[in-house]
Formats: sequence, C-alpha cells, structure tokens
Amino acid sequence: MIFLNPGFLYALLALTIPIIIHLFNFRRTKKVYFSNTLFLKKVKEASSSKRRLKHYLILASRLLFLFFLVMAFCQPFLPSESNLATSNKNIIYLDNSWSMSNEVDQDLNGLDAAVLYVQSLLDAYPDEAEYKLITNDFSSFSNSFKGKTEIGDFLTEIKYSGSSRNVHEIEERIKAELTSEVNDVFWISDFQNSLLKSRVAFDSTINLNLIPLFFNSIENVHVDSVYLNSPFLIGDSRPRITAVISNTGLAEVNDLVVKVVLNDTEVATGTVSIQSNDMTEIGFDLSLDLEQINKGKITLEEFPVTFDNEFYFTLSTTRKINILEIKNQSEVTPVEVVYANQNIFEFSSFQTDNLDYSFIEKSNLIILNSINEIEPSLVSPLNNYLDAGGSILLVPAYRADVLSYRQLRGLNSLSLLDTARHVALAAPDFNNPFFTNVFEENSPAIAMPKVTNTLTWGGDRSAILSTQAGVPYLSEIKRTGSVYLLGSPLNRDFGSFQDHALFVPVMYRMAIYGAKGDIKLYQYINTEVVTYPILNDQVEAIVKLKGQEELIPSYRFDADGLMLQVPKYLLNAGFYDLEINNELKGALAYNYAAKESNLRQEQEPAAYFSGNVDVLSSSSNEEFRAQIENKYKGAPLWKYAICLALLFLFCEVLLIRFLT
Repeated sequence: MIFLNPGFLYALLALTIPIIIHLFNFRRTKKVYFSNTLFLKKVKEASSSKRRLKHYLILASRLLFLFFLVMAFCQPFLPSESNLATSNKNIIYLDNSWSMSNEVDQDLNGLDAAVLYVQSLLDAYPDEAEYKLITNDFSSFSNSFKGKTEIGDFLTEIKYSGSSRNVHEIEERIKAELTSEVNDVFWISDFQNSLLKSRVAFDSTINLNLIPLFFNSIENVHVDSVYLNSPFLIGDSRPRITAVISNTGLAEVNDLVVKVVLNDTEVATGTVSIQSNDMTEIGFDLSLDLEQINKGKITLEEFPVTFDNEFYFTLSTTRKINILEIKNQSEVTPVEVVYANQNIFEFSSFQTDNLDYSFIEKSNLIILNSINEIEPSLVSPLNNYLDAGGSILLVPAYRADVLSYRQLRGLNSLSLLDTARHVALAAPDFNNPFFTNVFEENSPAIAMPKVTNTLTWGGDRSAILSTQAGVPYLSEIKRTGSVYLLGSPLNRDFGSFQDHALFVPVMYRMAIYGAKGDIKLYQYINTEVVTYPILNDQVEAIVKLKGQEELIPSYRFDADGLMLQVPKYLLNAGFYDLEINNELKGALAYNYAAKESNLRQEQEPAAYFSGNVDVLSSSSNEEFRAQIENKYKGAPLWKYAICLALLFLFCEVLLIRFLT
C-alpha cells in the first residue's frame, strides 16, 4: 500500500486526544455514603466491569474513527498490477469533427463527452503534469506542452471543425509531437469506419489509450452531391438541378422533405424515401429568373445530426463558351452564324494562314471547318489540346488530304468515299445522353435532313447521328479529349443539315460538353486548388474570398483562368464571394466532406492499432476516471477509509446511547 499524501500521517498524533480524555474523564470517582454498605458494594462490583467495557469500546471507536479519517486524507492506494509509470508529459488527441455532434447519451453529444473525459484526465494527473492537446485543426496550440490551467481554458473554447482527418493523418501528427519524455497518448474519437483507412503502429514504449465514443444512433441523411442536368446554363433556359440524397443509417427513411433555396428564396420542394444504406436522386426545375451569380442550397430537416442538413452550390450565367473556328475561306460560315449569340459564346474565327495559336488552349471547342490540309505546324498544338481534355469538331473539306487528318489523335481509320449520294439521316437515338432535354417530344417520325457523306471511319454503333442505312454521319471519338467527326462539309452541295432545326442543338451540345468542366457547382473544404475561368490582363491584382471570414489566397492566372490555392480546412461550409481589386467576379460554394456524414463506427477500433494498446470504454465519466486511476495509480482506498471512519463514528453514537 502506498500513500499519495504521506505527510498527513503526522495527524495520527491526534489519537492521543481520546486517550487523554479517557484517562482524565472516565476514571474520576465520587464518594457517596450509604448506611447499607454491603448492598452498595455488591452494586458497585456488578456495574464497574460493565462500565469499564463500555468505556473501552467507546475509546476504541474514537481511535478507529480518527485513524481511518487520517488514512482517508493520506489517500492510500494499491499499486496497479501492470506497474505502468505515470508520466508528467502526455499527448491527448481530441476528435472535434462534425460527426461528434451526434449524441452518445441523452442530451449529451460526442464533443461534450470528449471534453469531460479530458477534464477527468486533468484531474486524475498531478497538478504539475503537462499536456499537448491535438484537435482536428492541427493548430499551433498543440506544438508545446501546456499546464492544466491552459488546457482547461482551451477546452472551454473548443469548437467543431470541418477537418475530417483519417487515422493516418492523426498518427503522423501525434508522432511529430512525441518526445522522449512522453509515455502516454490518449486518443479520443468516434472512430468512423470511413476514416479508418489503414493500420496505425506505435512504438511499444508508448502507452496508447483508445477512448471510443459510441453513438446512441447512427441514423443520418445528407446530400451527397448536386449536378445540373444540362452541364451549362444556356441563355434564358430554365435549368433542372438534381440532388443525390444518401441514407447512411440502418433504417428506411420515408417522405423526407427536400427544399431548394436560391438567392434566399425557396424555389422548389419535394419528398424522397430512401432505403437503408442507399442513395436516391430528386430533380427540381428552377423556374426563377437567374441572376448573373446565384447562390443556392439544398436543405433537409433531419435530427439530431444537423451540420449536413444544408448543401451549398452556385450557378453562374456570366460564363461564356470559347469557340474557335479555323477555316480556309474568308466568308461567313454556318458555324459563325450558329455561335453568334455573344451572351453565351466568345466566338473567334481565323483562316489557317492567319491563326493566333494562343487561342487554341483557351478554347472550349475548336472547329476545323473545311480545311483541305492540316498543316504539320498545327498538328502538334491540336494533339496537345486533345491530350489536355479539349474538344475538336472536324468538318471535312471536299477531297481533303486525309493523310493530314489522320495525324490527329484517334483518326487512323479515316478515308475518303469514292461514291457519294444523297441519303436521309435516321431519327436520333433519344436514349443517347447527347440528346437529353433536346426534344420536347421523342417522336421517331421527325423529318430528317438529307446528307452526302464524303468521309468514312468504319462502323460506329454509338454514333450520334447515322444515315438510315446505318452509316455514321456524326460520331465522337473519345480519348483524353473528344474529336467529333462530321461526314460531309457544311455546304448545301452536300446536304441540308446546316439548315435543319437539329443543327443548332447539336452544335450547342458539343460546345456545352466542351465547357462542362469550367466551374464546379461546389467545392469541398479539403480542396486545395480551385480554377475559376476568369482572364486578367492586369500585371497585379488583389484577389479575396469573402464569406464567414475573409481570406487572401495564393493565386496565379494561366490559360485556364484564375487558379486559387486555399489551404485545406481553412474555410467553413457556406458561400464565398470572389473579388478581384474589390470588384465582385463570382462566388464559390464550400461544403463539408460527405464521408463525415457517415456515422457508422468501428466497434473494435483496437484491431486497427498495434503496439502497447489499451481500450478505455465506460458508460459514465465517473467510471472513466476510475479506470484511469486503476490503470495508472492502482486501486484507491481512501473511499473505504472514509466509510470505515463513519462506521466507527456511528458505533460510538450507538454505544453512548444504548449501552448502559
């Protein structure tokens, strides 16, 4: 048995007090004279032994009461069987991610429970012990050891963090903070399945204590993603947006209300039912007139986890699709006519002998319109453009140099047709995603134009347009980028396709597909690089992101536009205005990572750890503290000492009251 406060043993000198009282109080006698001394002698002899026994029992009770009271203040304990040495320097990792907002007990969420556990650790260790407290923010606060008071003050200010750290990231950070003086590491987390991606190994000299917090329920529904059915907003068209809703819980969810808010106005609502551990989609038509910059969000009403009940996105009508036409002739072509809308397209047209090559990498779609021969100097930039994911439409010239065409990626099978005749095109395949939302009615009886193919590239069952004989007329050859092949020149001598109502949506759709990757509807807060298609001619510019906080990110302008570099997890979910020289240029929407919304937990987290690992689980904070003391201090006996002291005090009262 060991005493935490052996100095209190000097208080055992107080045991002399009841002994002195006993000697000088209970032994005082008083003479009483009676006539019949024989009778009194017998009474005296009979009661004296009984009174002496009572006095001894009272004295013993008082002595034992004081003894055990002193023992309680000395805090005796039995050393732990494992003989683990308590270190005065410790590392604590506290998971403060948003998943910890779920309840682990009635009216108690995971983060509050974790804070209570840390406070219990602080109370269990000596006052001179020091700690490094690491949270998901990986803030500079954890770079040095702090005392009990500083850690306690920090706990009162701790907030949820959008940083979703997997075990490997946490392991690296803890190991970076280890010193030779540290023996004990405490890992307090909900141990989500989605974040346990690899095994963690610590040196055997480190006592790793896992403290899992198990949720009362793992039911949760969240928005997994959002996308536009049409990848680009065209003029005054009414976009349709689709939200992918995920149910990561164990129970089916029925009639969940989903709303769309656009520019602070609720514009659509609907309900969904989702099976357990499944996803479903719900679409909304946005009938509201769109502004140049539109801020929207998908909202759910689902409890108790609410941090992911809103999913933010932006819609911009300020973007233009960059079209580059390369041609031989100087006259206006059908291509120039179809892309004449300057509100939608940034159209540039060059003849081959006057081409500005800098326009190639800036373009969303390049149209090689009736070029007799692709010059060798042009082949390399075009192939580089395709390798970067660009889109090219090849409109052949009559009797073109096919060998020069074949130098483009994927066109090895091109050849000229010796015989040509006018044939009608077959009705489009309405199931082809290329024609999604193009036709109001999917009627196979639609009148189609006649064309005369001058090129062939073999059979293509997935052709966008084919003749009634099954010969492909418009195909997409996809590599890293896309090459669209047209079977004939856009000339009335070779057909009426350029005059048909189908020509405009087909040309628009190719332009849209080329521009679909320009601006994402949303970003995640762990996205470090964001590209926004803004060109800037200024040598210097001040770029800011303004939202819940203001940030001046690192940036540079290149051919793709403005490239922003934002450190991971620095922003919160919400909207951020993009300003250049204090002028609003756009907006970005940020969301928390979807994996944080999956509340499924690992029931045996120790299986992912190796080394000297122990799991401390408890149903209450008091039990947790008892586990810590049992492990690092041994079994405390002071409670038993107090109980015995009270017992002997009670015995003294009973002896005085009832023993006569």
